[in-house]
Amino acid sequence: MPTKPKERFFLILSTSGGAGHIRAAEALHHTAQQSGLPIRTEHYDCLDFTSKTFKKIYSQSYLEMVNRLPELWGYLYAKTEKNPYKKTGLIKIFDHFNYQKYLAVLKSLNPDAIICTHFLPYISVSSRLKKHGITAPVFAVTTDFDAHKLWIDPIIEHYFVHHQESAWQLSSKGVAEDNISVTGIPLLPQFKEITPRPKAHQTVGINEKNFTILVLSGGFGIGKVDEIVEQVVKTLEAFPAQSFTVLIVCGKNEKIKAALEQKQFPKNIQAKVFGFVNNIHELMDAADVLVSKSGGLTSSEAMAKHLPIIIIDPIPGQESRNADIIVEQGAGWKAMDLPNLQYKLARIINNPALLEQAKKATIHLAKPTAAQDILSSVLRIVDHKNVP
Repeated sequence: MPTKPKERFFLILSTSGGAGHIRAAEALHHTAQQSGLPIRTEHYDCLDFTSKTFKKIYSQSYLEMVNRLPELWGYLYAKTEKNPYKKTGLIKIFDHFNYQKYLAVLKSLNPDAIICTHFLPYISVSSRLKKHGITAPVFAVTTDFDAHKLWIDPIIEHYFVHHQESAWQLSSKGVAEDNISVTGIPLLPQFKEITPRPKAHQTVGINEKNFTILVLSGGFGIGKVDEIVEQVVKTLEAFPAQSFTVLIVCGKNEKIKAALEQKQFPKNIQAKVFGFVNNIHELMDAADVLVSKSGGLTSSEAMAKHLPIIIIDPIPGQESRNADIIVEQGAGWKAMDLPNLQYKLARIINNPALLEQAKKATIHLAKPTAAQDILSSVLRIVDHKNVP
């Protein structure tokens, strides 16, 4: 009689510096519950085990910088690529006290594996894990099409990346090719299948005959979504004989949401305005084209839904690099600025073949089973390491 495989406990760690890292971790956690694998998972934000002040400073500083000083963020992104984070004596002292609770929690949980969707959970304590009796192998799951040097650390057992170019970036920086897998960025189970367009339109409550544009601002309301909508409306007004639907997601930006809900749209435009949503998969199924920044999770979700992107105002650094790969693969277009968005959108409306070509190109970047593939790989590695 075959022996029942031992259940493994995977600890999933993220960091609330942008919504994508949390979403990727949640994707792994939810997929594990449906995977059929002999595993159980728990997901934590590592900042919950530091001081409240530090968590607030760390999580808000990123949002403030990319909103107010994106060029500075781009500079820092490039700078740390050449000279990655090195701990000074002062930072070491701070980390020693700030992460004591965090290290104690890791030891008490005693996982079989630690999977990180941000580099902070491991680079902050990598030199002290074994000293504190934490011997579980640590895995890194990158959350952009790019793979920055900050992700690289000797503690990492294996890296999971989105694209062959991401794998090349890591190997060119000294990571052994055998320690890298191209799996994609983990997505929630809702992105594994594509709902037929008529059913998707019915679910969202829109006219199935309309050409549908989805405008996203991101979970935290990052981006000039009201200005983007203005450019989209100007473009669609130039096609009075054609009917359109514009789905607008404002995230947590209640001020812009309220303003757009009061806006009078032209007669040929059906507009639906949303705040923070949990059904982005349904909105993507209903859309013909996405207008958005090129965040790693949003881009991966769109590719899984075979939804081409018009990329607008990407954050310098990781989003710009995501945009480069999407455009190179032919799965989207990059608008140089807000007025240029009108040109890109009008060109697609005038030439439907362009959109069909882009939809076919998304297939090469789609990785809908990434979460399942990552969990399966981690389980194989853990089981192999534990063979007597």
